[in-house]
Amino acid sequence: MMDEERALRIVDQELDAALAGIAAPPRFAANVLRRTRERQLTYLPELLDLIGFLAVLVIAFVLLMPFAAVLQNVWWPAGLCGAIFVSALWFGIQSIREVGN
Repeated sequence: MMDEERALRIVDQELDAALAGIAAPPRFAANVLRRTRERQLTYLPELLDLIGFLAVLVIAFVLLMPFAAVLQNVWWPAGLCGAIFVSALWFGIQSIREVGN
């Protein structure tokens, strides 16, 4: 037996001995099963990811603005908008993939 397996068995035995007198309430298992069977789709993680992603984009573009002013190119606003659009599209595709899994 490997050292990790032996350590896990010892921890398991100690936890069993320490928690032997503790019992869950009678309806605990039924409540857990009921809650896990109900699918409650929430968009909160995706919303928080979006806020963080937009904050990173804003910081990056604020840091790039002095360089854009130095360039006397009239296409830098289009490039900036394109970069924002591509980044937002990439983020949206990643979020849809994560929700689908």
